[in-house]
Amino acid sequence: MRVKVASPVVGDDEINRVRDVLLSGNYASGKEVQKFEAEFAEWIGVKHCVAMNSGTAAIQAALAAIDVGPGDEVVVPALTFFSTAMAVMQQGALPIFCDISLDNYCMDPDDLQKRITKDTKAIMPVHFFGHMAEMDEIQAVADGQGRKIHVLEDAAQAHGSMYKDKMSGGIGDMGAFSFFATKHMTTGEGGAVTTNDDAIAEYCMRFRSHGMQGRHDHVHMGYNYRMSEINAAIGLAQMKRVDGLNDSRIEASEKLAKHLAEIDWLTLPKAPQHTKHTYFWFHVEIDEEKLGMSTQDLIKYLSDAGIEVRNRYLEPLYKQPVMNENLPRLVRDQAKAKGYSYKDQHLPNVAKVAGCMIGLPNRPNMPEEEMEYVVKVFRELKP
Repeated sequence: MRVKVASPVVGDDEINRVRDVLLSGNYASGKEVQKFEAEFAEWIGVKHCVAMNSGTAAIQAALAAIDVGPGDEVVVPALTFFSTAMAVMQQGALPIFCDISLDNYCMDPDDLQKRITKDTKAIMPVHFFGHMAEMDEIQAVADGQGRKIHVLEDAAQAHGSMYKDKMSGGIGDMGAFSFFATKHMTTGEGGAVTTNDDAIAEYCMRFRSHGMQGRHDHVHMGYNYRMSEINAAIGLAQMKRVDGLNDSRIEASEKLAKHLAEIDWLTLPKAPQHTKHTYFWFHVEIDEEKLGMSTQDLIKYLSDAGIEVRNRYLEPLYKQPVMNENLPRLVRDQAKAKGYSYKDQHLPNVAKVAGCMIGLPNRPNMPEEEMEYVVKVFRELKP
């Protein structure tokens, strides 16, 4: 048996919508993109959605919209996909790494407070694995500085996750989403900025199209970050599926949690009552000492048994080679001037879990026999 960890769920609606776009001859950003933006904004509960061609583009556009640039600092968690920090550096600003909470693997509000300086322009909590960061506490840090510090939610792994009564991407000043193939919903490739701020939305719309206003005037820096009609057509079909896909992923994850609860070398995900966790990953933390096996050896064991797992985030972001050997010159000069060394940084919670986490198969509509097989393999693995 081969158990896939994740795969996109598509069908006739996606195929037919893409076919209609192809036959129309209109492929560049147009009516389908506008429809998708309207539906996604309504789902999140915000005034605006600005579609992009990737989640990274969405983060950069959101940062540009609040004028993040050289001399500014943006606080980000040190355990996430690298694009969170890369988008900050694309704007010529300095990413400041923050530790995580071991309760939800998201930004630790207490450690965040220590990272705020006079140059902090924005805070970027990441809703990791589908968990929600503790947004009230993070917003309180931002609000307590006596000046405006923007909060940008990186919701690339949290479509449909909720904090209290609000959707991810609809709590801070802005949200940024990715629609990569294996996310909760996909457009093939794509991303979006969500916001209630008219000025931010208008800036992002220009930013994704070479900073262009109208057909002739380029009023500020921008790039070709537009979403195509083909991607939007897929997204419109996926909007009809996303709640059901999330429900199925949550059901599979809760079943796994129930059946694996007695394995003492696994730390299973736990979501607070005031949040809705959508389980982009069914993430488990491995106690290598109790297991008597490294995480990488466990991954090989599972692969040999036919079970795919997600395996990313092997190092804290501050240990990535680019942060220590190949920093962009503008960022390197700022770090040097401030005496800020990524090489010397150590965040204990991130260091504890980096490389010791895997994601088990929990894809929507996962067959019962596959789940039973995964549970059987784990239960038979005796330390």
